[in-house]
Amino acid sequence: MLQTEVKPFLADYPKTWNLAGGLQVTVRPMTAGDRDALVAFFQRIPNEDLRFLKENVKNPAVIDGWIEHLDYDRVLPLVVEVDGRIIADASLHRRKEGWRRHLGSLRIVVDPEFRERGLASRLIDELVDIATNEGLDRLFVEIPTDAEAALEVFEERGFRKVAVFEQNIIDLDGKYHDLAVLHLDLVDLTLPE
Repeated sequence: MLQTEVKPFLADYPKTWNLAGGLQVTVRPMTAGDRDALVAFFQRIPNEDLRFLKENVKNPAVIDGWIEHLDYDRVLPLVVEVDGRIIADASLHRRKEGWRRHLGSLRIVVDPEFRERGLASRLIDELVDIATNEGLDRLFVEIPTDAEAALEVFEERGFRKVAVFEQNIIDLDGKYHDLAVLHLDLVDLTLPE
């Protein structure tokens, strides 16, 4: 596991959120000790939901890779727990150097049992705040166009669709899908005249 610099905002965790329906959850950065709970979490996610993820998260080796390469400057993964059980995973991905160092991307997975409570929206807001405080200029997400609920929640949080790539991704069943790219500007990117 890589050493990670202690970021000032990490002192704010763990956080307790109250969600719709009176559900109280704990939000905190993922640690190496979360390996087994993450494996169990992703096993509970229906294959229908996982078919659009970039990695086969039902394979424990994928989770092992995340743990082995844990570096909060590159990927900041947050987990959400109820009674010690992980019910959501959200992450901010970025590059430390190069021509994309000002950009970040978000990924969020919520256990179906805990959807429709505002959790995904809260996680988006949390990661937007972190990205802003870390000096990123823009966030983007890549979502299959037929994942309508995911598109809707990001658009409600201010992301706007900037491109659609037809037949650009292949799901786990070998079917092609269109991919939407949405972004959110965190700063004014207008060039001076």
